[in-house]
Amino acid sequence: MTDDRDAAIVIPAVVVNPLVDRCIAECHADSPGADIILLLDKAPPGGGDTYGAARVIVTGPVTISAKRNRGSEATDRTFLAFIDSDAYPAPGWLGNAIRELKQDPMLGICGGPNVSPPDARGSERYVGLAQKSALVTGHLNFRKQKAPARYCDDLPSCNMVMRRADYLALGGMDEDLYIYEDKDLCRKVVEAGQRILFTPDVLVFHRDRPLNLFINQRLVWGANIWTTVSRARRASDLIVFLPVAAVVFFLSGAIMPWLPAWGWVWGPVAGLYGLLIAGETFRRAERPRDLPGLALALVIGNLGPGIGAVLGPLGLLPDQRRLYRNFE
Repeated sequence: MTDDRDAAIVIPAVVVNPLVDRCIAECHADSPGADIILLLDKAPPGGGDTYGAARVIVTGPVTISAKRNRGSEATDRTFLAFIDSDAYPAPGWLGNAIRELKQDPMLGICGGPNVSPPDARGSERYVGLAQKSALVTGHLNFRKQKAPARYCDDLPSCNMVMRRADYLALGGMDEDLYIYEDKDLCRKVVEAGQRILFTPDVLVFHRDRPLNLFINQRLVWGANIWTTVSRARRASDLIVFLPVAAVVFFLSGAIMPWLPAWGWVWGPVAGLYGLLIAGETFRRAERPRDLPGLALALVIGNLGPGIGAVLGPLGLLPDQRRLYRNFE
């Protein structure tokens, strides 16, 4: 039996679209023996329990966590491979991950980079470039590029392969979570004494959001840090509060009419921040016309979570689940 016949590929989606079509086709091309499971809110056009090379499970409008759990329960394959519907694998993706899991019984999750597709266009391109920067993705920016292999404590569920038995033993993903569900699963894996491996040859191409949807994503990420902080178990989890501190600092500029001396602190710090954004913009840009859009994406990526953390508790981000969805 070949490696891919030991695996199921779980693809949660809302409805079928060209991105889903590409995901299924590329998964099947890379792993023709895998059990590809597509989980949708409603039946695809024409109905039926198959769509292309995938089996279809209609779940209704449940969380992405619930869809992944349903997919894991609907197969008896040894390995589970999670990929997002707006992503597709590079050649060798699944086989390389399974090889690592077979070699190391203490390896709980194997994953790798989720990089921008080579055909990224418009503002999606700027978002992809921005996410390579530590200003946006912090100490986890290695996940957005072909960085050297390493053990880590956090990988995204758009590119995650693990043993089905381990996933079920951990209780799967928390179905109440529509955001940070992968962080929660990784925390459980580490607490169970297993390792998480990032390796560059387990690579997927993952569509970046255009700027308008990137804004929504970053705001919702920030709004949810207050409800997820109780799950934090590592110092690295607390890095999400740095954008909050930055936003509070910039808002403090409003007191300068009453406390002019604060300007001697606020002004230089704000100037240094502007220089930092400019320097990172020039460092990450691949061509001159990237500069304005990339600078905007860096500011949104860096400060957006902090703004969301302020607006969320005030009730100024209604219907966050709808805002977070990655489609127009």
